Amino acid sequence: MTTETPQIFHGDGRASENPADFLKSFNRAMRQQSITTAADKLDAFGDYLGTSSQAEVWFQAVPTISRATWATFVIAFEARWPPVKIAEKTKAEYEKELLEHTLQRADIGKKTKLYDRECWTHVAWAAKTLQLATSAGIAQSTSMIWQVRSTLPDIVKDLLKDEEYANWTDFAKAVTELKGNRLVEKQEQYNRQAQELNALKTDLARIRQRTPAPSAVDTLQSQFSRMSVNTTTSPGTPQVNSGYTRTPTNQNQQSTQPTYSRQPSNAAVTQQPTVVTEELKANIRRLIAAFPHHPDTATGNAAHLAQITHWNGKWGENTRVTHETGYPLKPGTATICSGECFACGTHGHNSRSCILPPGDAARLERKEAAWRAITSRVLGTFNRFSATPISLVMNDGYEITSAWIEEVPEQQGKADGST
Repeated sequence: MTTETPQIFHGDGRASENPADFLKSFNRAMRQQSITTAADKLDAFGDYLGTSSQAEVWFQAVPTISRATWATFVIAFEARWPPVKIAEKTKAEYEKELLEHTLQRADIGKKTKLYDRECWTHVAWAAKTLQLATSAGIAQSTSMIWQVRSTLPDIVKDLLKDEEYANWTDFAKAVTELKGNRLVEKQEQYNRQAQELNALKTDLARIRQRTPAPSAVDTLQSQFSRMSVNTTTSPGTPQVNSGYTRTPTNQNQQSTQPTYSRQPSNAAVTQQPTVVTEELKANIRRLIAAFPHHPDTATGNAAHLAQITHWNGKWGENTRVTHETGYPLKPGTATICSGECFACGTHGHNSRSCILPPGDAARLERKEAAWRAITSRVLGTFNRFSATPISLVMNDGYEITSAWIEEVPEQQGKADGST
């Protein structure tokens, strides 16, 4: 048993001592030494007072009547140094403290001390949270549970079951039972993703510094250079070369509203089919791995934008996608080589039967569509059975139109699959 040794008492209001605590410590020491009489206690009391201190001066001046019994002496002591009455917190103050008691993401997976014992930080947080809820008088209710839960780091919320908690005890128990090692793994995964995103942002900033932003005139000129417009002309007027031409046709001479048909230009350069080899397959797989497919979240979309910017900086915005360039995949779309539609990136149909019309905002970029077609032709739909099914949800009013992919020759489009 540890021997109680009271600290020397000065009684001058210094922060390191509390008169009431000193008196309790002195009583414990007397009991351990089997000193029970008032006279013996008073004889020993002076030995625990600072020399020439305010407490010693007071003790020497205590009248005899106050020394008659230990109880009367304690009354005199407390009259000189009254116990400090603490300022009790209100229910609202406890609730405010409860909301401010947050678990920081940086502390996830670390250890701390609770009741002089080592434990995980989320366990210590849960214990303190339950104490505050009890002090606020809401521990046996569900009041404020979901407000506090919403402040938890995503790493913790992802592991908690999305269920109703009967009271604060149930909620604290659910947090306490989370495996610390599992949280460490989640934290490491989050840190890796954050490092990758920061690297992409750094690359994006570097590219933006190196590449001046195009002016409005340059943008329009670039757009016109990619357009091919063919109006009714005389036989001697030369046609503008393009992958496709647009030819207006009148119907029974009753309407001036033109309709359009697609036809390959005679001047289009015929692409030679690529021979599929094991080396080509390996290269395609490396490129797929080089462009991680991000989820449709704020972080995922930012990472995808950085990928696009990096690709444009490396290859140029007007460069055609080939088996040597690869291309980033739009967040939230179907897994590549899973039998997806190359036009919209969903399952259940192929690009020729896709109901999204050309120019629709929901369609994939033509570069991405071309990359999906190339990978499917070279590797096949090897992800068909492991990919999560992605469906296209459309509002009423769209007509079914044929899909088209400019970057990929006609025969390569046949690699498109459906589920």
